Amino acid sequence: MKKLLNKTKLLFIIQALLIINNLFSQDITNTLGSGGVFTLKDASTNYLTLNGSTGQVNILKTLRLESTTGSSSGVLLINGASFLHNYGSSSNTFLGKNAGNFTLTGQYNTAVGEGALFSLTSGSRNSAFGFGSLSNNTSGSENSAFGHGSLSFNTTGNYNSAFGYVSLARNTSGSWNSGFGGYSLSFNTSGNENSAFGYRSLTSNAGGSWNSAFGYESLESSTLNYNTALGYSSGSGLTSGIGNVCIGFNSNPSSFTANNQVTLGNNQVTSLRCAVTTITSLSDARDKKNIKDLALGIGFLMKVKPRQFNWDKREWYDNNISDGTKMQEAPTAGFISQELDSAQVSENAEWLQLVLKDDPDKLEANSGNLLPVIVKAIQELKKENDMLKDRNSGLRERNTKYKKLLGELKQMQDKLANEIETIKAVSIKPADQKGEEK
Repeated sequence: MKKLLNKTKLLFIIQALLIINNLFSQDITNTLGSGGVFTLKDASTNYLTLNGSTGQVNILKTLRLESTTGSSSGVLLINGASFLHNYGSSSNTFLGKNAGNFTLTGQYNTAVGEGALFSLTSGSRNSAFGFGSLSNNTSGSENSAFGHGSLSFNTTGNYNSAFGYVSLARNTSGSWNSGFGGYSLSFNTSGNENSAFGYRSLTSNAGGSWNSAFGYESLESSTLNYNTALGYSSGSGLTSGIGNVCIGFNSNPSSFTANNQVTLGNNQVTSLRCAVTTITSLSDARDKKNIKDLALGIGFLMKVKPRQFNWDKREWYDNNISDGTKMQEAPTAGFISQELDSAQVSENAEWLQLVLKDDPDKLEANSGNLLPVIVKAIQELKKENDMLKDRNSGLRERNTKYKKLLGELKQMQDKLANEIETIKAVSIKPADQKGEEK
């Protein structure tokens, strides 16, 4: 036993000498045997283990980092690059390779993902989740980016919300925008107050503002302002038009540059259903000038040709040329745009806008604008009918007088006839009566 204790003391002295020697040389090297485990512990608790066969280090309690004061303090590194820190204030959290930086002054920022909020300077209250999200943001504040590359070019824009792959990716100074869906508002740079919900919605918008798009590829190509689209691919063909509303699957205005149009549904819609049958329109006299009676009436209306026809739309065919093979069986009634246009041109009345010509390859009829002309025509017919009624009434009065005169003449004729008969009876007597009188 005594020999064993002496050996133990000797080993302890040797280890102490080795440690002292390593301390002076600034190098400490401990070599584990194959499959060995290095353990730090107290009498009963393990704090750290190193597995010699796997190289895995296990921290069995906690790992404590100081608040980050610079690139070399309070930072967890990965492959030499910062991975976890809270530089700027304890209210900041940066997780991911090169997320955040060590020069910013902003507070209450959260970044998760490689390069997220990498360029931040004074911006505050930003949330970035995803590779490169808000990576160029400098002074922009109160932005939320969720998704790879979302709001990645934003520098000074504020109050933006981007959810989806490269959503609002090119936004630099635009503010109050919301993009939800991959590529939504991805090309927006300086446009403000846009709302895009759906994959590729408002994707080409650069500087347009006050647009709202809801649905896959809705307002995909729009670049201007005040447009609203609701539904899959609604308003997707609109480019530079303003003030348009498109509702329903593939609903699009008459042309790519149309303004101030409301479109309900696509070219497959066969009925519009509602509890009322009319649409109220603005018509206050205080908003109108040069008010006068409409000159167009029955004469113009007689040039309009109501038609019966069967639909055979060109867009139903792959080559956009109809050949009758897809013609609808049931006929319908309506007008031909070219014929309506011919009628209004002949009367120098194109201002009636009976035909929408925004797209010369697809004319559209606006037959509702015929209503004032129809009313005028009815009034003209009423006036003519009243005149005929007055004339007929005069004829009836004269006819009544004629009938009365004829009656009186008949009475006079009858009376005269009776008197003639009486005279005849007195003046012509039998011969025997003449003798007796003598």
